Amino acid sequence: MEFIIPQIVIFSNTENRDLINEVIAGIEEEGALYRLAANECTDVVKMAYDAAKASVLGVGIGILGDLICLHSKNLEIMEPLILSKKDKNFSPMLIGCNAARYVKGLPLKYID
Repeated sequence: MEFIIPQIVIFSNTENRDLINEVIAGIEEEGALYRLAANECTDVVKMAYDAAKASVLGVGIGILGDLICLHSKNLEIMEPLILSKKDKNFSPMLIGCNAARYVKGLPLKYID
């Protein structure tokens, strides 16, 4: 018998462990599970959408370089929930937190 674990799937094409760890910390802060896998895609939105399709929960995150995308398999591929890059309001931890909050049906958090 195979057990399916409800996890947020993270596809990454970066070696930036600090960025990845911050996203994971946000997911863990909200009490959700995750699975990290390498992905060779060069489009962060498609990567996140594919991660969402691979997740039993229907939520995925793509990380490509300094870009992070949060997506749901229930949305159109070009309509991600969040697409962020490094700027003064960028928070990888908040992206992870919002992925878990979306799964739990809670409102997303935003940076003021």
